[in-house]
Amino acid sequence: MTSMRVDEGLTMYLIIGAALPAELRTTLLGLQAHFPDKSWVPESYLFLPFCTLGTITHPGLLEEIDHALRNVCPRAPLSFTTDGFEVSLRKDRISLGIKIQPSQLDHLSVKIRAAIQRAGVQNPRAHSPLTIPLARITDVPPPTVSQWIQMHHPQTFSTGSISEITLFSSWKNEEIPLIIPEEEYHFNGSI
Repeated sequence: MTSMRVDEGLTMYLIIGAALPAELRTTLLGLQAHFPDKSWVPESYLFLPFCTLGTITHPGLLEEIDHALRNVCPRAPLSFTTDGFEVSLRKDRISLGIKIQPSQLDHLSVKIRAAIQRAGVQNPRAHSPLTIPLARITDVPPPTVSQWIQMHHPQTFSTGSISEITLFSSWKNEEIPLIIPEEEYHFNGSI
């Protein structure tokens, strides 16, 4: 790995995803700034997750992940369109996200998961359907969240494209998980 931290005794919680195009990221940051109250907790980092690897502690496995991601990258950028908002309830947590319509990105997500399994990661979790997480919401029923979004933000967003996969690390600082880009894998094969 070129820039990823590989320290002795390192424990990292890893997620593979894609950084968002600047225009979409700016739009979503603006949306997060207009959430109605403190029960809407914006995600700390806006990105499109493909696959969660979980906690990785072995430096040799980090090298295998690096090799797998370098070999799974397409040769050209992949486009996607958004398909509105998604409100989901999982384990007593309401999540708000932007749905992605991505036949190509969905296929890439499957390829990433298969490559990561071959690299030796046990039970990587693919994200399906693909969604950009925007917020965790407490004390507000999902139908109310959905109504607020429909009333205040009925627009759809423009088509975008991604040209790299990013390996992110995550850890919790109080209640907000911090997401940190660790390594980028460009689709043209060069870093």
